[in-house]
Amino acid sequence: MEGDSEDRRLLRLAGLALPAAVLVLGLVPPPRGGLTQGFLLSFVGFLVALVVVDQTAPAGDAPGWRRGIWFGAELALSALVVHAHGTLVRPALIYLLPTSRALLMFGERTGLLMSLTGWLVYSFNIGASVWPDRLNEFPNYLSFFLGPYVVAVLLTMAALRQAAERRKVQTLYDELKEAHQQLQAMHQQAQELAVTQERNRLAREIHDTLAHYLTVINVQLEAVEKQGSDRPEEALQRVRRARRLAVECLQEVRHSVAALRAATMEELSLPKALQNLALEFTESTGIAVRLEMELPDEMPLPPEMALALYRAAQEGLTNVQRHAHAQQVILHLSAHNDAVELAVQDNGRGPNEESSAGSGGFGLLGLRERVALLGGQLAFGRAQAGGSRLAVTLPAQNARD
Repeated sequence: MEGDSEDRRLLRLAGLALPAAVLVLGLVPPPRGGLTQGFLLSFVGFLVALVVVDQTAPAGDAPGWRRGIWFGAELALSALVVHAHGTLVRPALIYLLPTSRALLMFGERTGLLMSLTGWLVYSFNIGASVWPDRLNEFPNYLSFFLGPYVVAVLLTMAALRQAAERRKVQTLYDELKEAHQQLQAMHQQAQELAVTQERNRLAREIHDTLAHYLTVINVQLEAVEKQGSDRPEEALQRVRRARRLAVECLQEVRHSVAALRAATMEELSLPKALQNLALEFTESTGIAVRLEMELPDEMPLPPEMALALYRAAQEGLTNVQRHAHAQQVILHLSAHNDAVELAVQDNGRGPNEESSAGSGGFGLLGLRERVALLGGQLAFGRAQAGGSRLAVTLPAQNARD
């Protein structure tokens, strides 16, 4: 990640800056023996070797033995730098490099122990060098190095925690980004599904409204065409009825586009709407409709349930007009303990085998989909007494809800 690369660059710069500072402090002022060739070769050579080892340090996830060897090599080279300079004050700052690197390589807990090991090596280095003739200077050397050591450890731990927090934030950001992408994909799928469902719903609404009204209008106009000028008054009545039905059809279309709900069901209860539908059908087609209703008054129907039953009655009457060649239709609405049923049965010639098998036109298909969305069932076939029978059954639980 970008944050990790930045951390590594800063660590490499720190690994170069500290040896450079020790080099300057080791040469200015020069040691007691002066800047001899042997001193320069040893002091500068050990510093360069330490820089090479530090810059090629293994990653934090490397095997423990590799990190241990690397840490031991840095401690040994630091001791050699101090020994080559011949003093224990300024060049001893080089010990800050392995002690801080230990935290980076081994983590906080193990790194603190390894860093403390570096501190003890420094102490042993001082003790071995000053013992026994300059023992009284031992506390001074330790106190001189204690401040930088503590600062280095604290700064390194702060850098570690900051890097860990940055990685955590980056991980959360990546997870949120991935979740956002998944949500976008799911939202796109939901939109596509909603569009598909809305198209199917619109198709059902258009068919249930337009097909019914246009069928009745077509019957009226056919009758006018057959009568011609023989019975002008009756023909005029049929034309007026067709015109009124066309106006109602237009209103239905407008309501379907605006709210996808028929105006008849918005303003009237289901029984009243069925009565109007039956009356209009009889007047328009001449086919008698007997309306039978066994729906308790205390059972109100939800709008979507009432609309589905109303559409079933429309579709059933439309099919009777188109295909049944019947003289009478029974429109039966009843409620039981667990279901509400609407049945349309005629005394015509009955459906053929293909229609009985459920492969009828788009109207039955759309009605079947509408009923299925409410958890109900649709059955269409030949009635026992002859003719055809369309029955829609919806769970009574929908009415109670």
